[in-house]
Amino acid sequence: MRRLLSVILLISGTWVAGVASVSAATDEQKAALKSDCRSDFIAHCKGVKPGGIPAFECLSKNVDSLSSSCQAAVKAVDPKAK
Repeated sequence: MRRLLSVILLISGTWVAGVASVSAATDEQKAALKSDCRSDFIAHCKGVKPGGIPAFECLSKNVDSLSSSCQAAVKAVDPKAK
């Protein structure tokens, strides 16, 4: 039970950190994500609604497969993106 609770807390902590990163993104960073990641989003995030936290989480999760300009935009918002 303790292990399950630890896993849940770890996952929720990661989610909260992702939410905080996106929420703190500047308008310039959000614009860069929209312009630099459009084709990457289409290729890697099918079924995810564009814009918002789930879209950013999808890009962040796939950061190693993204174009260099999209990787830079994602990492500008969340340097820990993996």
